[in-house]
Amino acid sequence: MKRPYLKKLPITVQLSLLGLLIVMVMISIMAVNYYRAVNVVKKNNSDYIKGVISQLNQSISSNSNDVKRIMETIAYNGQTVQNFLSETNPAQKFEMYNQLKAYLSDMRKMKKAILDIALVENNGAVFNLLANTAQIAAISREIPKDNLSYFLGHKMIDLPYTTTPVLVAGAPIYSTTDFEAVRSKLGTLLLIIDNRLLFGDGNPVNLPDGALVYMADRNGRLFYTNDDSSNLGEPIPKDKLLNHNRQYMIHREAIPDLDGEIVIEVPNRVLLQGLNEIRLQQLIMVAIALVLMIIPLLFVSNNILQPLKKFMSLMGEVSLGEKKHLSKRIAVDGYAEMIIMASRFNEMLTEIEKLTDHLLESKRVLYETELIKRRAELSFLQSQINPHFLYNTLESIKGLAAREGSSQIFELTKALAMFFRYSIQGPDMISLEREWIIIKYYIFIHQIRFGERLHVEYDISTECLACLVPKMILQPIVENAIKHGIEPLRRTGVLVIKGYRDGEKLYLSVNDNGTGISLEKLEEINHTIECRSATDGLDGDSVSGIGLANVHNRIRMIFGEPYGIRLTSELEGGTTVSLIIPVRSEGYV
Repeated sequence: MKRPYLKKLPITVQLSLLGLLIVMVMISIMAVNYYRAVNVVKKNNSDYIKGVISQLNQSISSNSNDVKRIMETIAYNGQTVQNFLSETNPAQKFEMYNQLKAYLSDMRKMKKAILDIALVENNGAVFNLLANTAQIAAISREIPKDNLSYFLGHKMIDLPYTTTPVLVAGAPIYSTTDFEAVRSKLGTLLLIIDNRLLFGDGNPVNLPDGALVYMADRNGRLFYTNDDSSNLGEPIPKDKLLNHNRQYMIHREAIPDLDGEIVIEVPNRVLLQGLNEIRLQQLIMVAIALVLMIIPLLFVSNNILQPLKKFMSLMGEVSLGEKKHLSKRIAVDGYAEMIIMASRFNEMLTEIEKLTDHLLESKRVLYETELIKRRAELSFLQSQINPHFLYNTLESIKGLAAREGSSQIFELTKALAMFFRYSIQGPDMISLEREWIIIKYYIFIHQIRFGERLHVEYDISTECLACLVPKMILQPIVENAIKHGIEPLRRTGVLVIKGYRDGEKLYLSVNDNGTGISLEKLEEINHTIECRSATDGLDGDSVSGIGLANVHNRIRMIFGEPYGIRLTSELEGGTTVSLIIPVRSEGYV
């Protein structure tokens, strides 16, 4: 079969075609990404503008609510406003005027945006602080009688030294005491508001350069814009609303609180300016890359590509993890660097092969050594016997023999024989029930010795009795409780042995009401239990059997780190030794 035409071409030609194809793909990707970026930018901008408009409406709503509350407070102030408007005696009214003026001045200071507050009586009399009274009287007639609050929108008001564009809000004032239809309306309240401060700080929007914002009142007249070509009080320019040439993005939303409209216009050239610059830079970079890529690739292809293929093939075999591949070597022709690299790679394979053999042998020896060590440690721990206990027991037997010659000697000897036979024979793991029986024998021996000074209570759940525990796991704990806790007492010592199961964990505890341990000594003992090796005793001067530290290490060696023992104690308040092991039963592997 003949090879395809492209495979017969020189590698330089193939690489040139490949480079050209790559460039075409890159240009296509750039074009697609550009138009996608344009859509993303427009969408993000649209979402951002919507967010800005929402913030504007929230700010306007918050401030308009403040204005409404202030109007309501003023209109229904009975002591000052209602009394003043209801008063018909001119002399009395004149005396009340100063109080009214001070009150209006105080209310004006409640919000920075309020420039003036005016009260207009039904007969046209105006009482205000700053604005032209004739204009105020005319504006008051535009406030509907049936609205509790009403925003007229944009007005031009003569204030001292200047004519100022403002927003006017008003409300009719009704008597709170006289509800007759004719006399219930006392007048009209007007608030003159600085339209630039309706948004809180006079700078309502943060938009890209070139973006324009228009805000119109209920009559379509501008009360705010950053377009220098438009004047306040005029309608929004129609070309801003039609957008015939699609050169702008226009967003329009209503202003519910003012019954007006917000229009924001953003030029496309501003939005896409950065993208156009990036697109031009990318085209230049692609052209430069095309020139710089083809020539070197044609020159080095034969001396690099083939050796690299051999390298990759051998590396792929080595990466499979089979030891037989480490014995393979590579031979290549090409640049001197490639030959040196092949030589170094072969040397590396040789060294890896040696290290692998050495590592396998070391792991084998280490595993065998660790296994022997663990078995020796476990055998040593289980074979220790407490001479102190044996001595005390024999002394008890001698005392009884000399004193009584009773059957207790038989029971004591029997208990001692059972205990020693249990400690040196049998499997490493036994049931908790059997361990409990041996502990009873062990405690019986001590009860013969201590008499009524030792009282024992058992609280072991029946569901725990079949659980497997390490042999002789409770004896060292009971021994320490009797020796260090109860023996020094001058009163009756109580020993409580508990056992219960919680899920897959078995909890055992030995509690005594003995002398207890100080906080410093308790921390030292817990640290000793946790840190000492299995052959260290708990106390430096003790030869007390396996010891608590040995019990802890036995549990750790058999079951792992999460398990072991822990002491809690209070000085003169007794000691509790808690033991946690996993639940195991007969047949467990």
